[in-house]
This record gives sequence, C-alpha cells and structure tokens, in this order.
Amino acid sequence: GLWLGTWLRYLAGTRLAPFVAMPPRVVRELLDLADVTPSDTLVDIGCGDGRILVAAAQRGAQCCGFEMISSLANEARENAQRAGVADRIAVHEVDAMKADLRSASVVTLFLTSAGNKRLLPKFGAELAPDARVVSWLWEMEGVKPARVKRVGGVGMYLYTGSHFRES
Repeated sequence: GLWLGTWLRYLAGTRLAPFVAMPPRVVRELLDLADVTPSDTLVDIGCGDGRILVAAAQRGAQCCGFEMISSLANEARENAQRAGVADRIAVHEVDAMKADLRSASVVTLFLTSAGNKRLLPKFGAELAPDARVVSWLWEMEGVKPARVKRVGGVGMYLYTGSHFRES
C-alpha cells in the first residue's frame, strides 16, 4: 500500500524522493555535521516520520518539517508529541517546492539527486548565506560541498547558503 504508492508517485515525478527511514546514528551524525544548536531553526524537507525533527528539537532547535504523505506527517506529529518536543516542531503537508525557507538556518535532506537539483534555485533565492544544508547520500549537482563526511561508507554533504548563490 503505502510503499507502492510512494514509489509510484516518485516514479511519476510528483515527489522529490520516496520515504526511506534514516538510521538513528545517521540522524545524529547529520545534526553534528550541521552543528545544530538551540539558536537554530531547522527545516527538514521530506520529513517522513519526523525523526530528524525530534532529534533536532531535543537539541533545542525550533523545527519545521514538510511532508506530502498525510500518514507520515501525522506520524511525525505523534512522534514529536511522544518525545515531549511538539512545542518546538511544526509539520506541514505541503510540497517542499512551496515551502518558505527564509527563516531556516539549517536544512536537512535525504532526497535523490533529481530532487536536490529541483531545489537548487529555491536555495539560492531563499537561504541566508550562512545557512547550512546537509544532504545524506546525494550530492548537489554542480555545487561543491564545504565538507563531506562518510557515515557507514555513505557520503553526507554539508553546504552553506552562499554555495547556492555562486552556482
């Protein structure tokens, strides 16, 4: 049901990526690479079940997630409630291309290279030069990362908002 529908929407081009749960260690490493602190506003594009949002909120950050699949968005809200951080997390059921990223100091992604590529102009137009963007597994085509970290043999890429203005 859910998986097949997700993949069909992805293959049909209406989604930036299918949902795949990120392992807890990867979530920690991603937040460490982005250096998430209580002064941050983190936006997770395609937040799935909210695991990145919950972990960032537990570090004190204000968080906002975008998820098109209602059942996943609801699960993210429930996970935030269960973890006691619902007051720091907002989850929106809207296409990430319609999201307002201007307040984000950190953006997290686990999309595909095609999904990332669609977001490049949005990042250039909306992110502050010092905003941090972390993508797991998929690089931003044509944009040189500030740092690359290997987690379990898989690349994790850190960019800053200024990277997207130069590209």
